[in-house]
Amino acid sequence: MKIYYGIKTGLNEAFIINTKTRQRILDACKDDAERQRTEAIIKPILRGRNIKRYTYEWKERKGLWVILAKFGFYKEAHLYPAVVAHLSQYEQDLKNRGQCRYGRTGKHSIADYPGQHHWLELDNNPRDEYLAEFEKEKVVWQRITRKPTFCLVDSGIYILDSMAFFVSDQYLKYEMAVLNSSTILYYINKVVHQYGFTGFRLANQYVEVMPIPPITSENQSLVAQIESLVDQILAQKRGDPHADTRDLERAIDELVYRLYDLTPDEIRLIEGK
Repeated sequence: MKIYYGIKTGLNEAFIINTKTRQRILDACKDDAERQRTEAIIKPILRGRNIKRYTYEWKERKGLWVILAKFGFYKEAHLYPAVVAHLSQYEQDLKNRGQCRYGRTGKHSIADYPGQHHWLELDNNPRDEYLAEFEKEKVVWQRITRKPTFCLVDSGIYILDSMAFFVSDQYLKYEMAVLNSSTILYYINKVVHQYGFTGFRLANQYVEVMPIPPITSENQSLVAQIESLVDQILAQKRGDPHADTRDLERAIDELVYRLYDLTPDEIRLIEGK
C-alpha cells in the first residue's frame, strides 16, 4: 500500500477558490483554447469537513476548487494569463513562503526564483506522476481525527494535505469497509498515537501496516458480501448524506469478525461487552 498526502498550497487564499471565482477566471480567458487549458488545471478539492464515513460531500455550486500550478508551472505561465492575473493578487505573500525564499544556492540561484520552487507554484511542488494518483478512485481519511473515518472518493477529486489517501487496482470498497470496521477501530485504539486532545494521528506508518486480511479463495465470498453492503451504503448516502446505514455497517462488522476468525470472547472485547 502506497500512501499519498493531499495538496499543500502554502497559501490557501490564492490556490483554493470557490465556484464564483473559478467562473470569473474562466470568463477572463481570451479565447476557447486558453479557457480549455485553464479549466483542465482547476480541479474540485475536499477539505476535512467534507469527509464522512464511507462517502464525502461536495457540490459544484458550493464546493471548492484548487488551481494545480504544478512543478514547472512558471515556465508555462504565459499560457494561463487569467490564472496568473488571479495569483498575482497574492504575489507578495506567495513570494514570502519559506519554500519560495530559500533553498537554492550557487549556480542554481535565480534572481526572481531563489527558493525550491517559483512563487506561482503550489507549495509541495507536485509533479505529473503524483497528480495522476488523484485522477483515480481512492480511499481517503483525515490524518488527525477524533474517530477514524475512511471514505471512497471518486476519480478527479483532489484533497487538501490535512488528509491522505491510497489507490488500488481493485478491492478498494473491501479495504475501506475493513478500515471502518469495529475491529480496526479497536486496533487503532490500542496502537495508534493519540494527538493531544484532538484525537488520533493516523500517520502513514500506522495505516500502511493496518492488518487488513489478504483476499484468498477461502474468504472471497465474504469479501463479495462486504462489497455488496458497501454498495448499498454508498447508494443510500448519495441519495441522502444523512441516511442511517447503521444496520448495514453492523452487518459488515459481523462479516469482518468472520474474516479474522474471532471467537465470541474476542468479539465481546471489541464491542466493549
